[in-house]
Amino acid sequence: MQYYFPCKPNALSPDSPLLDELDRSAEWVAEVKKNGWRALPTKSEGGKFELWTRNDTLITEPAELAREALSGMMPDGTILDGEFIHYRTATVKGRMYLFDIIMLEGKLLTDLPFRERRRILESIVKETPMVELAKQVRVGKKSLYFQSIVGDENEGIVLKKLDARYFISTTKCLQNPYWLKVKKVENHIKVEGEAS
Repeated sequence: MQYYFPCKPNALSPDSPLLDELDRSAEWVAEVKKNGWRALPTKSEGGKFELWTRNDTLITEPAELAREALSGMMPDGTILDGEFIHYRTATVKGRMYLFDIIMLEGKLLTDLPFRERRRILESIVKETPMVELAKQVRVGKKSLYFQSIVGDENEGIVLKKLDARYFISTTKCLQNPYWLKVKKVENHIKVEGEAS
């Protein structure tokens, strides 16, 4: 099966006025950015399940429970997009955090708007203790940011435009102008509402 490099988000400062603007926009959602390795669960047309990094490297960590769960729910010819959370914190290992779908049954879904890809992702992925779907917030995106930066498992949020397509390439990871990563900054580990 052809390998596709996943898109990557642009950086947005927690202090950016754009974050204030998008906080109120119904056309954008926010998802928590997990502290994991970007990973593409892939099930070939022949039914072989593999887990790939964003740099076209096969992940060989066993993570049997996540692999078994994903393989059982993914149709052949499917590529998902997410984070492999494995020993980034002291207690979390072998868990998949999913936020997008690139291909379903051999058909690329990249020209579909994000809201439609998300609906398809939700229709095939059932959450288990080792497989989690990214929760989406439309209102209170800044609040989600401040909640997300407490602790080790999360790194901030990613803002995504609901009508945006997915950007893929067969040669490198492309920047997605409609994905904006707001990452944890040391001086932002504070109670929401405090002065920066």
